Amino acid sequence: MPPTVSEIAELVRDGLSALDVTPFGGLFAADAVYEVPFLGERIEGRDAVVATLAAGGVRARSAGLTKAQVTTTLAESGFVVELVVSGPGVEFPSSVGILTVAGGEITSYRDYPNVSAASKLARAVFDRFLAASVENRWDDLADLYAEDVTLEMPFTLPGMPRVTKGREELRRRFRAAAGSRRITKAENVVVHETADPSVLVAEFDLHQEVRGSAFVAAYVMVLTVQNGLITHSRDYTDTAAAAERLKAWSPAGSTAG
Repeated sequence: MPPTVSEIAELVRDGLSALDVTPFGGLFAADAVYEVPFLGERIEGRDAVVATLAAGGVRARSAGLTKAQVTTTLAESGFVVELVVSGPGVEFPSSVGILTVAGGEITSYRDYPNVSAASKLARAVFDRFLAASVENRWDDLADLYAEDVTLEMPFTLPGMPRVTKGREELRRRFRAAAGSRRITKAENVVVHETADPSVLVAEFDLHQEVRGSAFVAAYVMVLTVQNGLITHSRDYTDTAAAAERLKAWSPAGSTAG
């Protein structure tokens, strides 16, 4: 006997509460359709729909979200789901979805996300960025960047890379720096929202130690966050002064790093 609408709604609620499609992924019809009308997206077929929803859960967790409060309301041909997502220090309504059920299967899912919540997601990603930096968790820091991220450092000295592309190259550089640098504290953190909710500007000071000597460097970052990951960053700091410090602390008087 196929599951009832209420039974399907309960499984969907359980899955979405944990940001996990697994409890209900098998309930989609082979020709199910997932639509996001606000974004003009349409996904067809069970496998593609499940993959899309699973990727959304991964992005949500990457942004520091851990769970969702889910309200389900039964309707004539299916049910409605309303989500309020949350994580450490953040909570906001994220979407409302309308699911159609026929013959014990989900045949369509029309999802209406809270597009304006992008600014909250961007802030959540920045907060995780700062925490990973201060705790010197370099692999966790690299994981906050998109695979094809572009990072620019406009104030970099001649002979040093102004542009770095790719998460793994950033990971390599983070690991290389970890041997000589340790961050101890962040202060004077100010975050500015912009007209584009996926872009934020952050000002902060980082207390650091290089080979046992302490100093403070001021930073300004212009971050673009999409799908829970940093896709582009322009980082401004006093790279000339930092290079002089490294030169002074290096036994060979070199700035290489």
